[in-house]
Amino acid sequence: MSRKIRLIGVFLIGLSSFCYSQKTENNKISFIETEYMIGKIIPNQLIKDFPKTNPQQAFVLNIGGTSLDTNKWGKYYNFPASGLMFVYSDFGNNEIFGYMVNVLPYISLNVFNKFPGKYKLKLGAGISYFNTHFDSIANPINEVIGSHFTWDIKIFLYHQIFQSNKFKLKAGIGFSHESNGHTKLPNLGANSYLFSLSGQFANKKYDDFKLPHRIKGANHSPKKYFINTQQGIGFHEQDPTEGPMTNRKKPVYSSSIAYGTIFNNHIKLRVGLVYRFYEQFNTHLKENTVNGLSDNRNLSASNVILFVGNEFLMSHFAFDVRLGINLHKPFYRKFNQNSDVGTTLRKLFSSRVGLNMYLKNTNKLPAHNFFIGAHINANMAKADFTEFSLGYTFLLKNN
Repeated sequence: MSRKIRLIGVFLIGLSSFCYSQKTENNKISFIETEYMIGKIIPNQLIKDFPKTNPQQAFVLNIGGTSLDTNKWGKYYNFPASGLMFVYSDFGNNEIFGYMVNVLPYISLNVFNKFPGKYKLKLGAGISYFNTHFDSIANPINEVIGSHFTWDIKIFLYHQIFQSNKFKLKAGIGFSHESNGHTKLPNLGANSYLFSLSGQFANKKYDDFKLPHRIKGANHSPKKYFINTQQGIGFHEQDPTEGPMTNRKKPVYSSSIAYGTIFNNHIKLRVGLVYRFYEQFNTHLKENTVNGLSDNRNLSASNVILFVGNEFLMSHFAFDVRLGINLHKPFYRKFNQNSDVGTTLRKLFSSRVGLNMYLKNTNKLPAHNFFIGAHINANMAKADFTEFSLGYTFLLKNN
């Protein structure tokens, strides 16, 4: 198993321990949920003759719980459930796509307050293993998945259709995406729509475990400000939009600094600058002369981004999203000169989605806090590289 996959595994195991491992308390309910999903992989338009597939099927085991402790982060997010998903999927064409197994930490949020407890929005992010992937000789048709290990993201909406004592029956619909984050090509990614039927078995009667009304505090003016720094290293493989394919991986080094404010102790909004250096671009310019770029390799292989971002803080971990504008990315612009809307957006915007795990409980607003992160970076919505990072947050004195 490669080093980066081990890093992903360690990160997710640690994350799941914060999501789920808590002491058994009177104000907590635990459950096991079995789930069956059926749907279809969505044909990618970039593949002219997309392989025919039968219906996609998945078998899921969910292990989770909900805590009503009003002193914890769950109160702010209206007492969600959290836990782990274990998934086995058959894409409907074993010869080309094979099967997939997943492990995903997840959070299940209560939505549509007019129907308390009836609707849940479930968000999961983790890793997947495919038993087969693209091979130029053995499996050249599968341009969807280029490596055994990929990131996995699932978004589902569930409706409770029956409840009795310790059992709930739910139906759902959702979307699943698998991609290796541009660490190995080809990487078009697998996208699927799925329908779900699940049965949840709890350790307590649901009638004895009522979710309290969400306690909404007044929205105070921001009083807590911070400075954030982050150092990262990514894994990137050059594709045809960045010059001739090289089929080799090179690191991407990044440094960022940001200033921001924390709303209501849970919403961490920031604005900042990030500098990246693509060793892939630098190596390309060493080996090839490119007009307008080769005169200054270091500058041409660099990327400067102005960004806004937000973290949804949940005790020791946070869901992190960021959108930026590429102030400087000459290499990518050079090899993407089309003027269509998609290409223009990819040259202009940079996006980033991932998870951060904090050393200290963020709810306590420590003055100094370190964290590790795992993210997928993209040019707009097209994957660019997978990144692991180490960060530090310094909380300024209240005004």
